[in-house]
Amino acid sequence: MKTVTSTENSTALYFLTEQACCLAQVSGRETDDFRVCREAVEYLSDGCADALGDFLARTDAVKLDPTGLEDYDIEEYPGKDHDVHAAVSLLESLGHNTDTPADKQALLIKAANLIADFYGIDDTPEATPT
Repeated sequence: MKTVTSTENSTALYFLTEQACCLAQVSGRETDDFRVCREAVEYLSDGCADALGDFLARTDAVKLDPTGLEDYDIEEYPGKDHDVHAAVSLLESLGHNTDTPADKQALLIKAANLIADFYGIDDTPEATPT
């Protein structure tokens, strides 16, 4: 059972979608890392068609262009660093939570690591559940 607020979920969903868009642009939608983002979104959205629909619409709109990642417009806003840390923390927490299904634990930690690596956060654990 997930016990997170919708704000926490929304923040994590936002950064998972941003990560997936960058991955889709650089290497397409058929990679393991893109799959991790998608499955994490599916888990966090818990059947919410709007949340999954937003992910699919945004990632489907991205064209494969490995040479143009510097042109990808990542939104900047006040408090973004805090939000990135909160999203990574939520994903890590769920990944280590015994209430999270075992088959989702490593997936959520891997998703946290993808976001942390992209934004240069160094304090994430390995992608194995404890």
